[in-house]
Amino acid sequence: MHQVGTRALTRAGTMGLMTDLELDERARIWVESQTRSSIAAVTEMGGGITNTKWKVRLSRGDPVVIRWSDPAVWAEKGRDHVQREAAACRLLATSDVLLPRLIATDGYGDVAGAPANLMTWQPGSPRLDPLGTTAVHELARLAVAIHRHPVPVQDRAPTFSYRCPASPEVPDWARRPALWRRAIDIWKAGAPPTPYGLLHRDFHLGNILWDGDQVTGVVDWAEMSWGPADLDVAHICADFAMLHTLADADAFRTSYQALGGVLDRDLDGNRFWIVSDILGFLPDPAHILPGLAGARPDVRPDDVRFGLEELLERTLS
Repeated sequence: MHQVGTRALTRAGTMGLMTDLELDERARIWVESQTRSSIAAVTEMGGGITNTKWKVRLSRGDPVVIRWSDPAVWAEKGRDHVQREAAACRLLATSDVLLPRLIATDGYGDVAGAPANLMTWQPGSPRLDPLGTTAVHELARLAVAIHRHPVPVQDRAPTFSYRCPASPEVPDWARRPALWRRAIDIWKAGAPPTPYGLLHRDFHLGNILWDGDQVTGVVDWAEMSWGPADLDVAHICADFAMLHTLADADAFRTSYQALGGVLDRDLDGNRFWIVSDILGFLPDPAHILPGLAGARPDVRPDDVRFGLEELLERTLS
């Protein structure tokens, strides 16, 4: 998913837009009971396309964030998002990974009126401008810290899910249809035996918060999963390719490995995971543009389409 503008960008499909006044009264009461403070203001955290988060300013103390997943819109998926995010906050609470602290959770919505998490407000803002060497190093260090974090068997997240269509097809905007046909064949051949570990699973530029070149946090852990680190690396490299250049994607991957990040050492295995992530943007990666409009109005549909296709060409060359 993607926090720009008010904070993070999301990529999870358009689900009905909600306004500040539509944060359920039961959620407001729950927030006040958990913080022991009255609410001064509620602001929807815009910039994305899932619309399940609000920044809550309290009459005293620091602001907080609530994820509230309306069951009429999100059904079981909303509960799953809330529970995964709460598990991530608990799992990484004592780690070197900077992320929001969980204040309270209502995984089934028994009190808040819908599955909900209440978290601390994480300082910083996303960066969608080109990153210099120092920032790329910091971003790679963050990824390595996530993927290296030890996870007891009983605390493992659910195994990742693929995002590509059940029957992927060559996109009608493709300039190199044969390239896409080859990618689809690779994906259909099945996954390699790559070792699994902890994944953010929505590791892209809009979910990383910064103060200058220093990372201040990684947010939106709603899809935390168990799977190959290659998937997180592939996902943010796709972001670099679509929003910046292939050289930026290469710089991140190089820095990640130099800092001890481990990817599938088999060329075909590594290629499979990159291809699976690229196919996850089908039928059209331009679906990410609404979440980018505030921060990068210069990005056009063909920029993301052909940036992704260039990444695919590089991967299969």
